[in-house]
Amino acid sequence: MFDELRIHGTAASILWGYRAAVTLKSWSIIRVKGQWMLSGIIERVEPFMVRQRPLLFTAPRERARDGHWAWGVEAIQVGQIEIVARLGPPEQ
Repeated sequence: MFDELRIHGTAASILWGYRAAVTLKSWSIIRVKGQWMLSGIIERVEPFMVRQRPLLFTAPRERARDGHWAWGVEAIQVGQIEIVARLGPPEQ
């Protein structure tokens, strides 16, 4: 398995149920020592929804037909223009 891994992309969402709590212009995920960390540039935030649980990070998977990335959000910090979140393991 990888010791470190980085993936990145453009548009993505953090969902509460089927609603977008946060939409991102760009994002990157890094895995270091088994921990997945997300950082992203905010396009729009719904303050009430982003405080709810469970949240799910989703993004289209490049070069995969109808595929997407998905991780459960364990913790999230929302700034003025950027978010940082600790993610659980990737979902299948």
